Amino acid sequence: MGKLIAFLCLVGGIAVCAASLGLLPEDYVIFEAPRRVVFGLGAVSVLLGFLLLARDHRASDVVTTVLLLSVAAFAGWLTFYAPEGTIQRYLPFIPSEVNDALARLLFGLGAAATFGIAIWAARRLFR
Repeated sequence: MGKLIAFLCLVGGIAVCAASLGLLPEDYVIFEAPRRVVFGLGAVSVLLGFLLLARDHRASDVVTTVLLLSVAAFAGWLTFYAPEGTIQRYLPFIPSEVNDALARLLFGLGAAATFGIAIWAARRLFR
């Protein structure tokens, strides 16, 4: 089962990377994010596939550290550079400005936490 999930991550990540490079028809994929961000998410999916296939603990630690840094970079992009209204949820009792600010705050905290975990993993790697 683990290898099936790994191959799904690999194939899905390669497909997302191909779509971000314009190799798939425009009708199949509609992007809300810049193509380089979509390409990065595809690369993260490919990294996750390699992580699931890794047998060596040092190699999986390296891939995990890179994966965590990638997730932190994406959450940081969402926090600071996402267009207005991209990450807000429509709750009827919260104004949309507060909703967007709250979502950016939570993504920023997630980016900081993930970056801290990646630093901890890198420290563990070089011990």
